[in-house]
Amino acid sequence: MSTFNSAKPQTPDYYTDLGVSQQASPRDIKLAFVKLAKKHHPDKKAPGQSIDAKEFRKIDEAYKYLSDKDKRALYDVKYFDLRYQWDRYRESQESQCREDERRRAEEKRRLAREREENERKAAEAEKMRRMKEEEQAARMKAALEKLRQEKIWRAEMRSQEAARKAREQQEQAARERIRREKAEEAERKSQEAARRARMEQEQAAQERLKNILIEEKQGAARRNWAKMREAAENPQAEPTEPESRRPPGCMHPQFGWSKKKITINCVFCGGLRRKWSFQCPECSALACPSCKAKYCVL
Repeated sequence: MSTFNSAKPQTPDYYTDLGVSQQASPRDIKLAFVKLAKKHHPDKKAPGQSIDAKEFRKIDEAYKYLSDKDKRALYDVKYFDLRYQWDRYRESQESQCREDERRRAEEKRRLAREREENERKAAEAEKMRRMKEEEQAARMKAALEKLRQEKIWRAEMRSQEAARKAREQQEQAARERIRREKAEEAERKSQEAARRARMEQEQAAQERLKNILIEEKQGAARRNWAKMREAAENPQAEPTEPESRRPPGCMHPQFGWSKKKITINCVFCGGLRRKWSFQCPECSALACPSCKAKYCVL
């Protein structure tokens, strides 16, 4: 491709500006001028468009120059060289335009390749970012799942430990309850045995006391009858006091004697009491008021 760059000729190419050939008649030149003037006249521009009279001045200058026969004759003499210069200039301009177009196209393709490369890199970076985020999310999910499983395991272990402790406490409470029940049963049996033994002892003591009282009453009655016979046989003898009939082994306290409304014989004097008498708080012996005051030694 040619890369020469010719300078722009100083003399305009009037024929090319009007769009006619060098052999065109004055009428053809006028018709071409009128046609171009209608197209490029500033008054023909639509409202709002910028007014540029450069093209109109160029065709007006070409028409005025070519309308003059003398100027046109002189112009035709040098037009061959001038046309060659203008052809070279136009070729150079076209080459320059093609080169600029090629450069713009290459720049456009380069920019497109760079944009595609940047988009590809951005897509790869986005893909890598997403992959990293997915990996991080997967690791986070796995960590959370592991933590959840660990919490479940710990909760289960705590539950089992609590159940074991509760079971041990229940067993301990059951053993303690059984031990306490056995102790209470043993205590109850011991108390029952002691109560029975005490009742048996009291009953035995009452039986012994009853037998003693009966024996003493019988002995006192025999002695009284013997003294009465002796007094009847020997009326001159002084009367003697009856022998004390204190039950053996009892000191008969002074206080605590209870009144009994019962008909009995006094265990001391043997006298008959029909209304009431006193009972010893220790040996349960029954006595009349005079014997109680006489034989209470405490």
